[in-house]
Amino acid sequence: MTSFYQFLIWFFTIVSLIALMYGVLSADLIFIGLFICTLIISVIFYRLNETSPTNVTQEPQLKDFTLEGIDQDNIEISEAIETLKQEQTKLMTIFKKDVYSNREIPSISEIKRNIVSDFVSSLSLDFEMVSKLELKDIILRLMNDLIEKNSNHLFEPSFFPQEDPSYVNWVKRSLILLGWKAREGEDGVKRSFDLFEKNGMIIGVIVFTHTKKANVDLKQHEHYIRNGEIDFLVIITQDGSDGNKPQLSSRIIVIKHHDLPKLLLILKKLLTTK
Repeated sequence: MTSFYQFLIWFFTIVSLIALMYGVLSADLIFIGLFICTLIISVIFYRLNETSPTNVTQEPQLKDFTLEGIDQDNIEISEAIETLKQEQTKLMTIFKKDVYSNREIPSISEIKRNIVSDFVSSLSLDFEMVSKLELKDIILRLMNDLIEKNSNHLFEPSFFPQEDPSYVNWVKRSLILLGWKAREGEDGVKRSFDLFEKNGMIIGVIVFTHTKKANVDLKQHEHYIRNGEIDFLVIITQDGSDGNKPQLSSRIIVIKHHDLPKLLLILKKLLTTK
């Protein structure tokens, strides 16, 4: 359809130019009128081409949450789920905003609970067939599934602050947004890295705006790895390795923040190659 519109645009543009040329040379109002008409038609087809389905940028669609194990015969639950489907994009946006706007490293579980609580409170249900507490548990489960399936939709690696402190905070919150949990060291001693955990993988994270600023004592950090405190030390920058040679040592790697969504996969792959 787009190529057809383009053909018509070119055709009527050429006709309008020819009409203009003859109209000017012969001072004939008929040609001048033809020029105006064909030019208008050309503009109309140009606009149609712009708005044709093949040229409209599609918004990335959210992957639906799984309804397995949910009592969909319960009218109140079904109504709540239908409302959740309609508002899931809005709720994901709120979740993302709350993660990045917290001054301190946020508690993801608390943010989720607050969002779910506000959502359930907004429903016009009588709560005769399901209790409010039960419904909150169901919606929280669906929200968890939704967030896990759409982490790439939430994380936008191209939009990040350039300043050092803001960039460091942004990376840490991005890790949390992508399912990593911030942890405290067991002995309470302050480390030169932050601890994060996901699916049993514990990593130390150091963030620099640029690789050239990274000044890491490899022997000191390998000590934490040998002691089993962390599985990997991950140095995250704006301009880290593209993945071909991301390792500074067997368990210390440098990556770009663009690779955060696949960080766990990268680390698991490194484990299997040892």
